[in-house]
Amino acid sequence: MDKRKLTKIAAAVAAAGALLLGAMYIAGSSSGSVPPASVDLSQLSPEHKQQLSERGLQVFRAADCAACHSSPTTGAELAGGMAMVTPMGTLYGTNISPSKEHGIGNWSADDLYRAVARGMAPGRKNLYPAMPYASYHDITRADVDALWVWLQQQPAVEVPNRAAEMHFPFSIRPAVALWNALERPASQPAPKAAPAAANEADLLIERGRYLVNTLGHCGECHTPRTASFAMDLKQSLAGNVIEGAYAPDLRPEAMAQRGWNEGDLLRFMRTGLSPQGVMTMGMFPVLEHSSSQMDEADLKAMAAYLMRGDKAGAAAAVPAVAAKPEPLQDVAPQTQVSANGQRVYLGLCAGCHGVDGQGQPHSSLRLDSNTTAMFPTPLNLVRVIREGLTERDLAHGERMQAMPGFAQQLPDQDMADLVNYMRVRWGRQKGDVTPAQVADLIKTAESH
Repeated sequence: MDKRKLTKIAAAVAAAGALLLGAMYIAGSSSGSVPPASVDLSQLSPEHKQQLSERGLQVFRAADCAACHSSPTTGAELAGGMAMVTPMGTLYGTNISPSKEHGIGNWSADDLYRAVARGMAPGRKNLYPAMPYASYHDITRADVDALWVWLQQQPAVEVPNRAAEMHFPFSIRPAVALWNALERPASQPAPKAAPAAANEADLLIERGRYLVNTLGHCGECHTPRTASFAMDLKQSLAGNVIEGAYAPDLRPEAMAQRGWNEGDLLRFMRTGLSPQGVMTMGMFPVLEHSSSQMDEADLKAMAAYLMRGDKAGAAAAVPAVAAKPEPLQDVAPQTQVSANGQRVYLGLCAGCHGVDGQGQPHSSLRLDSNTTAMFPTPLNLVRVIREGLTERDLAHGERMQAMPGFAQQLPDQDMADLVNYMRVRWGRQKGDVTPAQVADLIKTAESH
């Protein structure tokens, strides 16, 4: 084959590639059609506007908008500035107050829908997928309209946005369109048909599904990622390591195995505390800005969906009160590890948590039913022991006492022995964590 023919083939391949990329860019930078507004927003009576505003506040809470869009310095929930660390760089939550200069004061309800459901801001500006439009894509237009009404009624915050600090080539924002073309869900999902014999259980599960998967966007943290950093929906809610912590498996079977039931889960989301643990790390902002302020009926729907799955109308997949898991019987004795781990536990932990891990009500957490030792990775357990927990108010009268960090007292060997002791005794896990693994886990935590 002569050189001229090879050149023509190469040119044809390049042209085809350019056409493909161009088509992907056009598809990924389009917001598609926008469903019509649920009401005539220009003709609202004061009473109807107030009703929409109240609903919009509930949408704002359920969608956990403030966790990303609040100010880390002043706490203002719409001011922006919260850092979101990703493998591709750092993003900062934007100002979503009605400021016309820095916020969304000039946005229409259609603009808000395009941003929330399609990841497209006015001016055909692609938003990074840290804005969870991959989850919000099937948000109802009625919820967006109510959210828009509420947002436009809030005081404007005149704080400029902070530019993203993304690594090359992720700093090329238009390239997000290519990701959209491959990974963004369809723009107009087919509406779900109501069950033929819809009953209270059907409606409860469907509401919970919408709150967990769409508004609550729980999968953004709790679902493993593919090579392109999209959620792997074949493993939806199966657990994932994100921002230096493990977001656990939320599927019904895994929840039941860790001792959860609907009542405890409701209490956990409402107050931040249950026999299974306390909201901390990345979950504390969820409690502060979202779940503690949601309607209890919605929390019950979320708990029902998480404990039963998509089995609408069926009996709960787990008993109303899950039995405490039995310890593993097939773990080989590890006398040396267990002896040193027990020694460390009795010396550092038992004074607050009890010799048998029973804890003290409203003072120190129970460990005999705490799920942190049950996770497949000891990452969170190592972090809590090393870093401690700050004293803080939780919600609805619950508090968490301070726990000191033991990073300076525990070399990697003692940390591994302590972690193994707790995982074998209360976590039903094999005590096979090594000092080298502890060191690697510390690097993972410190990198975020």
